[in-house]
Amino acid sequence: MRKQIIELQKRLIKTGYLGQTFAYGNAKLPSSTLIVNLSSANHCPAKARGLCKVAHCYALKCERIYPNYKKKNLTIEQWLRNARTVDIVALMLAYIDNASTPITHIRLDEAGDFYNQDQVRQWNKIARIMWESRGIKTYTYTARNDLDFTCAPYIMVNASNPGTSGAVREFLCTPRQVFDNLTPKRGEYKCPGDCKKCKVCYSPNNITRVYCREH
Repeated sequence: MRKQIIELQKRLIKTGYLGQTFAYGNAKLPSSTLIVNLSSANHCPAKARGLCKVAHCYALKCERIYPNYKKKNLTIEQWLRNARTVDIVALMLAYIDNASTPITHIRLDEAGDFYNQDQVRQWNKIARIMWESRGIKTYTYTARNDLDFTCAPYIMVNASNPGTSGAVREFLCTPRQVFDNLTPKRGEYKCPGDCKKCKVCYSPNNITRVYCREH
């Protein structure tokens, strides 16, 4: 990481954590996407409330296999829940301005979910800042159909539960055999499993339901 980022993290995250707070893409997401986990998979608010119906959580599996990934998520989760919005924005912009590839999108919650309605409002404010200052779009996936996302117009919300207020579409994790034999209807789409080749989840379109093959 760049020295500027390391020094800022030392000042803002007062736990001695010097690892990477936000990730530049992953195996499926391009490096132009900045990944921000609001919680760990281990502490996932949707799972705790019985709202997440995924049988095999990929993020939770990764936290079991890779202890450092779990430690990072737990540390950043604690910081994000207590940090000032201005400090979160400052650290995100440091990552964005020092990225080797220009950042075009922010993906919230590769692991975990929103904790409460106040956090939804906070991150809509951050998403608005990112859009107005850098032209960067923010999108997410959520199982929190008990929260209202109509207050978050700057976050493109893909919901895994029907009836989620403010979501742009449903994103359903589908058992493998069901997915393989499924024929999408009009307005539906089968996720190809490679975000580097597909833009459905973070682009305005007429797709109202996406089926994703369970990991």
